[in-house]
Amino acid sequence: MSAARSIPVTIDRLRAFPPAPAPNDDPRTVKSNLAQQDVRLCQNVLAYHIAHHPDSRVFGHEQVGGLKLVEITVTPRGALRQTEKETRAPRPDDFEGVTVCELTVQEGMLNVHGTLAGACAVLAIDLATFAPLFALSALTGIDASGFSTSMNIVWHAPAVPGMTLRFVGTTLSFKGRMASARCEVYDKKKGTLVISATHVVAPVQGLPVAGGAAAAKL
Repeated sequence: MSAARSIPVTIDRLRAFPPAPAPNDDPRTVKSNLAQQDVRLCQNVLAYHIAHHPDSRVFGHEQVGGLKLVEITVTPRGALRQTEKETRAPRPDDFEGVTVCELTVQEGMLNVHGTLAGACAVLAIDLATFAPLFALSALTGIDASGFSTSMNIVWHAPAVPGMTLRFVGTTLSFKGRMASARCEVYDKKKGTLVISATHVVAPVQGLPVAGGAAAAKL
């Protein structure tokens, strides 16, 4: 993996990702204030990093393949001064991105105690915290691809089979050599907080688009 970049990388690489299959194949099912083409890009990026392609043997694909993007919202963090609007393009950190993904807990995701395994939860949170960063990528044209430097997780309640989880990802920062996002995971039916997490990422220049089973890792 290359060193952290100091010059922003554009999203041409992301646009080369293949179309997402179900359950992320229809941008009309996603509640969003972004243009439909940007929503579609976010769906394609999510599916690519799940390694959602035929005969995939990438770690965790079977467990998180059902992760569905259901909401994307991007809002300004604060009013830019008029001079800034006229002299520079929008930057990712000018905005806050929020995404909601859903996933139903199934048998292959459980630990020996019959609850959601920690490794499975971490993988889903990894995807669900990159999702709002990539929403800012779609809006600003700056690639959020990178590698994880830290992830802090707090469990508040167990997740059991049949429970549909809502992963609410929110960007915290996206500038220079570091980006970060937080995630709250809720029981969709009861509204109970199950997991909370923060994820710090070092952006890097994206790898070439992989084919077959050799999908790039976030």
